Amino acid sequence: MATTPTETPQVTDRDAVAPGWHTVLFLVFLLAFAAADTVQIGRGTPEHVNRMVLYVSSIILELAMVGYVWLFGLRLRGKHMRDLIGGRWERAADFFRDVGVALVFWGVVLLALVTINIILRQNPTALKAMKLLMPQTGAEMIGWVLLSVTAGFSEEFLFRGYLQRQFLALTGKQGVAVALQAVVFGAAHSYQGWKGVVTITVYGALFGALAVMRKSLRPGMMQHAAQDTLTGIVVSLLSKHGYM
Repeated sequence: MATTPTETPQVTDRDAVAPGWHTVLFLVFLLAFAAADTVQIGRGTPEHVNRMVLYVSSIILELAMVGYVWLFGLRLRGKHMRDLIGGRWERAADFFRDVGVALVFWGVVLLALVTINIILRQNPTALKAMKLLMPQTGAEMIGWVLLSVTAGFSEEFLFRGYLQRQFLALTGKQGVAVALQAVVFGAAHSYQGWKGVVTITVYGALFGALAVMRKSLRPGMMQHAAQDTLTGIVVSLLSKHGYM
């Protein structure tokens, strides 16, 4: 008697890339670190903070969380980091296309941030945090650039890649997944106060929408790293010349 071969279930882009417990632990760790940052930055002063220690510890933390997602999530499901990053650069044109997308998106982000700033007005908490964290010396500038590049890759991978995919698998709706990861992203920046959380939530939603439209994290990673880097340089120069 002939038997019907068992079909292997097809893995789709809407499937979870890690079990539920993995995401729960991820969120617990993330929000705990965010609370610790809020306390540390709230008590700190620009004169007594060791920025290099903050930069190095932040880099280690972000890479550790990427490692957690890869080692205990993706790897157990037989997936790779490129499955979340998406997109390919098979030709030079592919790279420059993503650069162009990142530049256009940068304009959209700046317009959104300016609009939110006008609506919410000045945010003293975020301004204090910025003065505390921004580089002041040449060595700190190098550390800041390394942190910015790390954050550009890690945060897009963790929020727009991992969390957005997990929320999509949970809800089945792209819009809800984008919104949920954006809320978590905003909460992770609670050290900037409630106005900062609102601003970063909108910021995260824009990145989430870009990831959906492009089916790739690459343009977002580029823009994120470039904006963080430029912000540090500009704020540092303004501070040195007495404009902040």
